[in-house]
Amino acid sequence: MIRSINSTGNTIYVLHSLINKLKVPVSSFTIEKDLLDHPDYPSMLALSDCLTSWSVPNEAFKINKEKCDVQEFPLPFVAHLKREGGEFVLVQEIERDTVVFSNEKEKKGNLKLSEFLRIWDGVILYAEKDEMSGEKEYKQSLIKGWLNEVRLPFLVLILLCCMFYTINVGNASLFYLSLVLIKLVGIGISSLLLMHSINANNPFIQNLCSLGKKNNCNAILKSDAAKVTSWLSWSEVGMFYFSGSLFCLLLSPSSIVLLSWLNILCLPYTIYSIGYQLKIKNWCVLCCSVQLLLWMEAVTFFGSRLSFQALNLEISDIVGIALCFLMPVAIWSFIKPYLLKSEHVKPLNQQLKKFKYNSILFNQLLSSQTKYLVPDDLMPIILGNPEAETVITMVSNPYCGPCGMAHKTLDEWLNERDDIQLKVLFTTANHEDDERTTVARHITALSFSENKSLVEQALNDWYNQSSKDYGNWAKKYPVNKSEDLEVATRKQKEWCEMAEVSFTPAIFINGYKLVDPYRLDDIKYLLA
Repeated sequence: MIRSINSTGNTIYVLHSLINKLKVPVSSFTIEKDLLDHPDYPSMLALSDCLTSWSVPNEAFKINKEKCDVQEFPLPFVAHLKREGGEFVLVQEIERDTVVFSNEKEKKGNLKLSEFLRIWDGVILYAEKDEMSGEKEYKQSLIKGWLNEVRLPFLVLILLCCMFYTINVGNASLFYLSLVLIKLVGIGISSLLLMHSINANNPFIQNLCSLGKKNNCNAILKSDAAKVTSWLSWSEVGMFYFSGSLFCLLLSPSSIVLLSWLNILCLPYTIYSIGYQLKIKNWCVLCCSVQLLLWMEAVTFFGSRLSFQALNLEISDIVGIALCFLMPVAIWSFIKPYLLKSEHVKPLNQQLKKFKYNSILFNQLLSSQTKYLVPDDLMPIILGNPEAETVITMVSNPYCGPCGMAHKTLDEWLNERDDIQLKVLFTTANHEDDERTTVARHITALSFSENKSLVEQALNDWYNQSSKDYGNWAKKYPVNKSEDLEVATRKQKEWCEMAEVSFTPAIFINGYKLVDPYRLDDIKYLLA
């Protein structure tokens, strides 16, 4: 299997570029989610399966480089190169002796044709758009993705609006507004430093830390010098300082004198920080920015007559100031464990996927279950490819909500691929007064028709109803009932009891029951 081990993010970028080049309506959020959810990400198979799920015709080829003319290939196409451990690139143009490509690092890179042929392993993926290509519910996916993206900016905007609402900007002095602005910038930079402590691989942080030749934030921020104790970092102290003093400015403006003295006490730390960076000959852009802000704050205080006066605080003032500084400490101590856990969960999920989506382990688990064959005399509803080797049996309850969701998922799979056969059985009480029995017999009667699309449409319409109205649905799909229907529901009931079906939907793969930890959504790419 062809994999890109150079950069997993590069695979997402290449697929996104291909989708944009083909002008297929698929949101960037869906591209990233579907690729990351694929058990073989990042690989050529993952790219192909994702394109197939969006109804984009595609085909991967292994080509003999010596017997083909690359310049005659239709463009664009995804190629796999052997450099840097293996990577995917999107080849956009081939002009004379130059190959124009794009990847995560090079938006419009160039390679000599001879060099491209040397490092290309002959594997390509070609895709083209047709009338059916695109993501279902594209607009809803786009809106949902954007709403998810703007959550944090929206929260920050609301907090800023609330803050400036409490300030009488018209009557506030330039000195006061300057201090507020410095505190806000300080909170922003301290937040980035805390983000680094939670996830040092964050792309935005990495880009900031890579500015300049001697910038290495990791060398500074992961050293012992960046910590006050084993559980408290200087980045956290900086956040407490800027946010606590901002609360003081907003809620207790008379505390400016105390804040000016507090700023003086912070200045020796700037000498320590800069001195350490000089000593190890490495610089942290974010750390230096904090030191610059502290000195800008000192200059602002020196320029005001309100600062560096004798302290004359009452008990109520001291309590208020203490609460202002304790508030960010309390907030951070509450949310920090959750942030750390969330970052630990991501790599853990990726590791678990390697086991959960291992097809060998999956097949071994399936085959360890008792096999239950579905004979024809059960009269199951049969959809999909009747010649397919992979047979999915779903035991359904017509009035079961999760069964409707499972049917929708399976219906999407049947529309995307032709290597699956679906058999639907119903669990009922098998008597005339049972609503489930009535619906099951009606659908079974429909399956006797040669028009298989009619059965599929009837099932879709039934499960898509928010409130199951049998009368109106039955009028739309009339049938002639026979005694065979009673036999079918009786045998299906007996089969469900024999197979120990205790809940619905119950899924069987080639006769083997799907058990924990697998769910229907997990096995899409495990079905061969």
